[in-house]
Amino acid sequence: MSAVLCREPAAERPSTETPPAVLVGVVPVTREPPDLAGTLLRYRDALATAGHAVRFVAVLDGPQPRALEALRQLRRQGQALEILSLPHPVGEAGALAVGLASAGGEIVLTLPAEAQIEPAELPRLVAALEGCDMALAARGDGSFGREGKLDWLVRLLFGSSFKDVRTGVRAMRGEVAAELNPYGNQHRFLPLLAQAQGFTVREIVARPAVPPPTSRRKPFGLDWSVLLDVLTVYFLLRFIKKPFRFFGGFGFALLAVGGLITLWLVAVRLFWGVPLADRPALVLSTLMVVLGLQIISVGLIGEIITFAYARELKDYKVERLVE
Repeated sequence: MSAVLCREPAAERPSTETPPAVLVGVVPVTREPPDLAGTLLRYRDALATAGHAVRFVAVLDGPQPRALEALRQLRRQGQALEILSLPHPVGEAGALAVGLASAGGEIVLTLPAEAQIEPAELPRLVAALEGCDMALAARGDGSFGREGKLDWLVRLLFGSSFKDVRTGVRAMRGEVAAELNPYGNQHRFLPLLAQAQGFTVREIVARPAVPPPTSRRKPFGLDWSVLLDVLTVYFLLRFIKKPFRFFGGFGFALLAVGGLITLWLVAVRLFWGVPLADRPALVLSTLMVVLGLQIISVGLIGEIITFAYARELKDYKVERLVE
């Protein structure tokens, strides 16, 4: 993702230097929220009850005058806040990637512009980081609104136990935030991306916000865009370094079925004298053989490209050095 970034200058620091905040809250703002400043204040007050100071990094995904003015007013009131504004919308994943790159804290929180859980649950989320690298807050029973309809598919494909993997409320250590670079719609699957890089992830159940945030999803039926996102992430995590296993499986299956049908038709013609001119099965089997060979070729090309750039792809992390 490449985009020109407009950065609001940080508020002038007082003459007495204060230690930097340990917690950084990254807030991607993809549309004009009804009460952005109030939501950030509730986040701040909830964390303050547990002795946590928080600095916010708000990323405006495109021009949003009302949200920008609300954030400026909040900063004039003394809140530690950095405002990043993108010149045109790039999506929540792009805004989140910009915010994570600018966070730089020991502990980074990703917080939605409209509260998904009760802010009072945030101290529990931060405490859950003890012994793990990322913690996420499952909304209620994990089936918040309509977003939980495909969570079972995520658990099936990835073998995860997350009840609400697409929650927008997460806490992570700074090194995790530095490694994640979501794009497209990958922001919905940050825990899976973190696990794929060797980080440990924990989930806690939190009370959903009341009233719940508004939803733009269809009232009934499957959300096909989310289904496509799940399949995309599945392919990227499982086959990005071994594409031949994905394409080769389909290709060899088609080639085998098409080849067997063709052999049967040839045997029928040779031994029983059945003509082939009016047999549609011959055309179908031939197409299957050709398509299978093409898919196998695509897998081989992908494997060659992956091998050429394999040195730049690392799916491991060094936990510690033992002398």
